[in-house]
Amino acid sequence: MQKPDSIIAQLHSKTLNGQPAQLVQLHNGLIIALSATSLGCYKNFESVFDELGNGLVSFVQLDEQHNIAFKQDLCVSTHAGGYIGLVDGKALLITPFKATLYLNNHDGLRGLNPLAELELPQIDVH
Repeated sequence: MQKPDSIIAQLHSKTLNGQPAQLVQLHNGLIIALSATSLGCYKNFESVFDELGNGLVSFVQLDEQHNIAFKQDLCVSTHAGGYIGLVDGKALLITPFKATLYLNNHDGLRGLNPLAELELPQIDVH
């Protein structure tokens, strides 16, 4: 696990619905859950495990061809600021109102060809 940065406080590795997931905890308490097939935003850590979905802020199902690969139950390889690099080469960029998944760093840095967008409440940057 890397040191916390201005946006990401911690990373957690969990199992959700029988599949590996990585939970990206932001400094404001929000959780972005990454699984092989979807991205979700939750109000806090506890709400991720609420079977009724209380606390789910937004959710996006990934197209099958854009599923996120996991290696040893992890998908995040690096992070800095609002950038998250994934083990399969994809990039997730977190901005104040959305998290956007890109096929690679090149597309992410240029804002080209987003694979999925997850709506977020405003994020305070420390």
